Amino acid sequence: MPICRICKEKINKEKDDWIMPSNLYYYHKKCYEDWKASTPATDKEYKSFIYDFISRDLKVSYDYHMIEAQINKFVKENKCTIKGIFFTLKYFYEVKKNDWDKGHGGIGIVPFVYNEACNYWILREKESNGIVAQIERQMKEADRREVKTVVRQNKKKKKYTMDFDEIERMEDND
Repeated sequence: MPICRICKEKINKEKDDWIMPSNLYYYHKKCYEDWKASTPATDKEYKSFIYDFISRDLKVSYDYHMIEAQINKFVKENKCTIKGIFFTLKYFYEVKKNDWDKGHGGIGIVPFVYNEACNYWILREKESNGIVAQIERQMKEADRREVKTVVRQNKKKKKYTMDFDEIERMEDND
């Protein structure tokens, strides 16, 4: 009988709600969901939060490849974290109400306001304990929401075909 990796109790496969997200890793469904909700987001999740924030919250277009390169550069050269980059963007665009269009589809502003944003979020966390975790939960919930896909239908353009003989006849009639 498998054992839940969180509560360490035996799992009755016939009676209990259980899941196995990867090979031989058994969990009670409730234990796993609670654990997933309480674990901090990973860098990969924060990257998706960045793109979700830009597209869902700011409702603007962006240059994916430029942003990927900028994130990698900021992490490597400026010692920023991906979580820090996300919260910097949130601070700069939501709190300070700055204009996305000045960024030319990228996030080049991050190194210039990173420390200011960190100080802001530290103060906010002290004032209202748990604000950062609350934002994380909101982003995770937004990630889980069902995405509606919109199918764009292209109207067929009327094809106008002529052969050269018709063109010559039209010229002759003029």
